[in-house]
Amino acid sequence: MTSALRPALIGLPVLETERLILRAPQSSDWPAFRDYRASPRSVFAGGTKNEHDAAVQFASFFGHWVLRGFGRLIAEDRATRRPIGHFGPMQWEDAGEVELTWSLWTAEAEGKGLATEAATAMRAWAFGALGLVSARAEVHRDNAASHAIARRLGGRLLPEVRPVWMVDGAVYRFVGGMA
Repeated sequence: MTSALRPALIGLPVLETERLILRAPQSSDWPAFRDYRASPRSVFAGGTKNEHDAAVQFASFFGHWVLRGFGRLIAEDRATRRPIGHFGPMQWEDAGEVELTWSLWTAEAEGKGLATEAATAMRAWAFGALGLVSARAEVHRDNAASHAIARRLGGRLLPEVRPVWMVDGAVYRFVGGMA
């Protein structure tokens, strides 16, 4: 497919932090996302996916913006200009609650505070410009790093609430401002 036939999402927010740029998904992000979904790194995000299923999920990043008017952004490392993960709100059902999501795609990005940096910027945008008043996050019970991020973002663990999609998940609630 020629680039002239590849539509791009335009007019989406660009969030900048000290080390990251959170921007619209681009077709050039596909190889990094595909590799992430094929790797054991995705165990806490629904498990590994074959190339077809990964492509469907990647396409949903674009479609969600069209359907809902908001969605996940790709975190790009300012130094390398490479995509390192996705961060942003998503809404499974029309009347469903918005979920805040975050994932790092590479082991090299871990342990540097990048996920917290990106998730903090995403949360500020979601509860600011986007206008959310509450949201949730589903975190796999064994994903200690994501539980820590949810707490840093002001999430309150709701042990009585059942996850929508993550069978082995825990639910956190977020409200406008920092909890």
